[in-house]
Amino acid sequence: MSAQAEAGTGGLDLAVTSPALDPPGRFARAATVAGEVVACVGAAIGTVALSSSVEVDPLDRLGQVSGLAALDLRFVLLGLAVLAACVATARHPRAFNVVSRLACAAVAGLATGLVAGGIVLALHGTTWALFANWGDSGQLIRWADDILAGRPIPPDYPPVALHLIARWAELTGDSTAGALRTSQAVGTALFGPIAYLSWRLVLTPVWALAVALVAGMPLLEPYKPYTTVVLVALVPLLIAFLRLLRRADTLTWTRLAVAGAAAGVALGALFSVYSGWFLWSAPGALVAVLVRFPRRAPVRGLALLGVTVAGLVAVAWPHLFGAIAAAGKVQDRYFYFDTAVEPAYIAMWRNDLPGNVGPWPPPGELAGVGVFTVLLVVGLGVAVAVAGRRTAVLTTGALLAGAWILRLAIASQMYETQTVQLYPRTTAEILFCLLLMAVLAARYGGRRVQDAWRARAAAGNGRVPRNAMPLIGALSAALLLALSMGSATADRYLPRNDGSVGLLAYVAQHVRQPDGRCPVFSGANGCAPDPGALLRGEWPPQAP
Repeated sequence: MSAQAEAGTGGLDLAVTSPALDPPGRFARAATVAGEVVACVGAAIGTVALSSSVEVDPLDRLGQVSGLAALDLRFVLLGLAVLAACVATARHPRAFNVVSRLACAAVAGLATGLVAGGIVLALHGTTWALFANWGDSGQLIRWADDILAGRPIPPDYPPVALHLIARWAELTGDSTAGALRTSQAVGTALFGPIAYLSWRLVLTPVWALAVALVAGMPLLEPYKPYTTVVLVALVPLLIAFLRLLRRADTLTWTRLAVAGAAAGVALGALFSVYSGWFLWSAPGALVAVLVRFPRRAPVRGLALLGVTVAGLVAVAWPHLFGAIAAAGKVQDRYFYFDTAVEPAYIAMWRNDLPGNVGPWPPPGELAGVGVFTVLLVVGLGVAVAVAGRRTAVLTTGALLAGAWILRLAIASQMYETQTVQLYPRTTAEILFCLLLMAVLAARYGGRRVQDAWRARAAAGNGRVPRNAMPLIGALSAALLLALSMGSATADRYLPRNDGSVGLLAYVAQHVRQPDGRCPVFSGANGCAPDPGALLRGEWPPQAP
């Protein structure tokens, strides 16, 4: 296909996939990539900064609604500015090519910046993080304190988040509780940029944005944002590595060594942030490696694998060896609501805090299966049908199958062993892979339709008309989807004592702070003596 025809697609890949419209020169291309990084990170952090000016009582429902409306208004105004920039450059292909890239990146940042703004709103008036010093928050605070005091921390727990909390507290003079609060807000804001930039390794900007919103946003957990963001970033990294492995015979030894080392370091960094997804992904990743192994150049393939593994071990060896040493010794006996759910239900990931959601799982319309699950099944089928041999689809499918096998194998032993071994967490990976399949079905199915349209248009007059409106339309839809998802997710975390995840902020708003004072909005009864009193219903005290 000629560069001219590719430039005038008229579809969602307009300008952002066109070699003819790429900025000339290596420096210009690097500058555009750097611009995407700045756009998505700047949009995320800027949105959080703007949210700090919202002054309401986060425990009053009217205050919550007013605060959310103020955050949504800021999002809409920033989103309209992004769209305006695209419209202004629509008649100038080269400028539109750059602006559209930056626009996709900015929307990814705005989406999770809105959720992070909701977390700032939920914690307004208190210095605590979500759930104060209770549950996982309390454990992270204690481990960060151990780091600052020079005491050892468990080697089988990923160390990066703990060290970041401890070093931020040391750098700013804040308490580790305050540093955890900052990490929850900043980590939530950066979820979108990390997801988008990771998927830019393998997809064009508009499709990377689609994955970040459609497949990534449902997994966002402001309570511990560093966990699921690793899953969202791990899959595209595996896809990029497998593409590299497939063409290892075309690489020079120098490039092979550099690429393998870079992949290993990246994998090691993700492993050190949160390693659980590596366990659930291992069977599928192994199968995908075997399928994509370059049989015409086995020595180069083995060399690439060896360098990659060496890079991973060099970065992650303290946690890797600690996790291996703990294997078989650590038994998870935490039986919570999800362990009593039929094991094939994966249509919604709510971690271990389901809240007041009515029947769980929700009743399904089609033999117990909901319409959403049916759509996931359709997406899976279409993706395999139109692009089953592509590395992205093959890798995602292998990860999906491997996670299912581990999930059911562990769950089938639950009665005999009386252990859970975290198997409900496979819900997140299975759901993510199915949502990703739906996006890939649209991506590759849409490409077939576009190719047919281009062929017909070119046959008619020898050229394909250039049109920027499809991409502007996609950005408009993405902004509305991001607004709806971001506002709904933020609302779930606003403080309320109804058994939902709002309890995390409710506890933070009613427990005495590290400095001994009560949170600003704790009310006439003052603050609870400890989170346990709130969880047991002993606070506020009842009148005799």
